[in-house]
Amino acid sequence: MSAQTFNGNVEIVWDDSVVLIFSFQPPSGKLFAGFMHQILSVQLTQGSQTQISPILQSVQQSSVQLALDPATWVETIKTGARGTNNPITIVYDDTTNVNYTNSLAQPFQLQLLYSIAG
Repeated sequence: MSAQTFNGNVEIVWDDSVVLIFSFQPPSGKLFAGFMHQILSVQLTQGSQTQISPILQSVQQSSVQLALDPATWVETIKTGARGTNNPITIVYDDTTNVNYTNSLAQPFQLQLLYSIAG
């Protein structure tokens, strides 16, 4: 076997804002999967300050903030972890996994992911 589809809920096991690991329960038993994530956010600010008198000044400022689309796998996994009314669909490879150890020295065997939707 290789590509399998799971439809149901997940449990978030580890999220340090760099790696997200979650578990899910297909008929074959509990599996873990995960991926790296880092949502980039940038803010650019510019302005000017004018001294009108010794006690009065004028400050003008404007900024632009940009962020990546929040509709990512991270948000889908969080939705799937919010309860039984929020099932998601995961397509994964049941024959391929990767060993990963988090910063607390907890080892995981992570299944290869093809897609996450929900």
